[in-house]
Amino acid sequence: MLDKSELDEELLREIASVGGGYGAKIESYLSEMRRIQRVVFYLKLRLERERGTPTFSMRLLVRLRKRFYELRDRAVEQRRYLIIYREALGLLRHREVFEIYNIEEIRL
Repeated sequence: MLDKSELDEELLREIASVGGGYGAKIESYLSEMRRIQRVVFYLKLRLERERGTPTFSMRLLVRLRKRFYELRDRAVEQRRYLIIYREALGLLRHREVFEIYNIEEIRL
């Protein structure tokens, strides 16, 4: 049987792992969004340089934009879950969350 201090420590580990899971997902989405941002920038330069309209590049650009906005929606959703989780723990100020996970600064 676990004593109170071991139980408290186990609960704290569980709480930290759940909260960290939200952060890891957000970081993953942000990383993928930044990668797509770089690719879209490259494709735009390529479209400007080439004569005519390269169909492949345009189609790829459309698919990348769609993927980018899907990732952004997922990141916002995970950030909202993280805030709800923090509020359940009694943490009511979330300025740090918005500073660390500034999803809005990544744009296409």
